[in-house]
Amino acid sequence: MPVPPPMGAVSARQALPAKGSCWYCEKPLDSVRRFCGKDCADSFDEEAEYTR
Repeated sequence: MPVPPPMGAVSARQALPAKGSCWYCEKPLDSVRRFCGKDCADSFDEEAEYTR
């Protein structure tokens, strides 16, 4: 059974407003999504953890 991510990581990621592009790689997106995929979302979380 997969372990869910810590609540802090999910809520911090979800607190970001959708801006029409990926928050990590700047790839154009629709007006709802924040990241183009799981890899960018995970990398964003990893950098956020490192720069804390």
